[in-house]
Amino acid sequence: MPATILNLLFLLLVLGVGNIAYKGRTFDKTSWGRVIMLSVWFVVCSLILLTGNFHRLFVTLNLATLGVFTTITLTWILFPKLIRIYGKYPSLYLKDKEGNTRFMIRFEYPSMTIKYFEILFQQASFLFLIFVVLAGLSQITVIYLFTLIVAIIHLGNLLFFDYKWALFYFALSIPMALLFSFMISQGLVLITASIHLAFYMIFNARYWFMLKYQRE
Repeated sequence: MPATILNLLFLLLVLGVGNIAYKGRTFDKTSWGRVIMLSVWFVVCSLILLTGNFHRLFVTLNLATLGVFTTITLTWILFPKLIRIYGKYPSLYLKDKEGNTRFMIRFEYPSMTIKYFEILFQQASFLFLIFVVLAGLSQITVIYLFTLIVAIIHLGNLLFFDYKWALFYFALSIPMALLFSFMISQGLVLITASIHLAFYMIFNARYWFMLKYQRE
């Protein structure tokens, strides 16, 4: 139990350090220098968590998992161009204060790059939580504690976001954590990462197809 608590505190520390320059910030017209710095920082924090623990991890690498992850990653890269072909820029939504804090909706390459590596960092933290912090527990216990911890961590968004969005992501984190904890424990972290990326594309793309958010 002491080791579990220490590992959990270490995870929370790395999460805090990893997100200190990210949470609550907007990334409109962000320089590529800052993009690279934040992206590398997320990679470094992921390595801090996982280096030395690779022998504990169970990750399924085959044509199916690699194929899905590669396809979603390529879609992520192409999405800023695709959304501008098939959708319409939601300028009315982005004019208000709330819209200006939702930087992903713009689907610009600098913010998309940062978000990609932030999602991979989250997935690395999930691996650490399941295979290091909660190692040795029954699958049911792992799923329960993983869901509880992830939900509590998401409540921390109240410090950075409007309470409506913070509570939305908190509520969404519960079914997500139930699904992800089971899948990651089966080695399917590339699939959960793909789902995570696809969610952000689909969820934010809807503003490009709703007339009330577009230029009149």
